[in-house]
Amino acid sequence: MNKLINPYKYIAGWESFFIGLGILFATAFVGYMSGVHFPDLISVKTSSGLPFIVILAQSISNWLVLSALLYFAGIVLSPSSIRFIDVFGTQAMARFPYLLVASTGFSPALEKFGKHIMWSALSIGEPTDLSSVELTTAIILIIFTLLSTIWLITLAFNAFKVSTNLKEAKLIISFIVIFIVSTIITGFISNNILKAFNVTFS
Repeated sequence: MNKLINPYKYIAGWESFFIGLGILFATAFVGYMSGVHFPDLISVKTSSGLPFIVILAQSISNWLVLSALLYFAGIVLSPSSIRFIDVFGTQAMARFPYLLVASTGFSPALEKFGKHIMWSALSIGEPTDLSSVELTTAIILIIFTLLSTIWLITLAFNAFKVSTNLKEAKLIISFIVIFIVSTIITGFISNNILKAFNVTFS
């Protein structure tokens, strides 16, 4: 169990960096195939037809923004010597749960559920019939995504803790503030990535 939430006691440095890069590329590829993308640090959306480069750019920007801010926080707040490769490598590995989440797009249930909610609640789009099986599948996938998000945040927190040796209030407060700021920044970057590739959603 400990390896699932804190694998950094066993893997760090360049090993974590290259494993993390593999996770980022694999996540983008699976998302491209399944129609799932990640428009900010923790958001998950379905949209078929996005170019692979867009999904990859989103994944990389999500990783780089959070890693850079955590790295600088570690330099400023920690009395220990902070290694660039440890922070960036472990944060890349922390994105692993979203590699699993990227596969949820292979089921049409989530997209149909979203369209059904948009029409039922807001009268946007077209009426979409949703069977009981599709509804159950969508709910299971939503719960899985929420749990995966919690897992991702836990991994990112433990990676920050191990790679910077921060403790108590400094660790918790700095992580929360940086995570919120990173989510805002990555959302802004993602919007600009979509504009740069002339991507619009109907």
